[in-house]
Amino acid sequence: MAADIDLAVAANTLRSEQADLQQRVGRFAAKPERGSSLSFGKRVGDGTIEAVDRLNQIGVAKRLEARLERVDRALEKLEDGTYGTCDACGGAIDPRRLRAAPESTVCVACPQPLR
Repeated sequence: MAADIDLAVAANTLRSEQADLQQRVGRFAAKPERGSSLSFGKRVGDGTIEAVDRLNQIGVAKRLEARLERVDRALEKLEDGTYGTCDACGGAIDPRRLRAAPESTVCVACPQPLR
């Protein structure tokens, strides 16, 4: 358990981050404008540039979704009383890590789950 962490502050920080991430992910989930089908042509042009931009946006959206999953998991851990306990080894997560990254669900010794 994270005895050196103010759980109310952590909860507020995580809820705020959750709302922000949900909003940001929602913008990426919007349907493309009508007539904006993208393709890679034989030459570099507007279609190719737009397609590459869209691929970059997809990558950003996936990273945001992964972070949102970590925030959601940290909030679950707060609710069930296991916040500050590593999901992988069951040991304590350093309070400094939790202050720096409240969404942390594993200690620095354990690998972050791949997403």
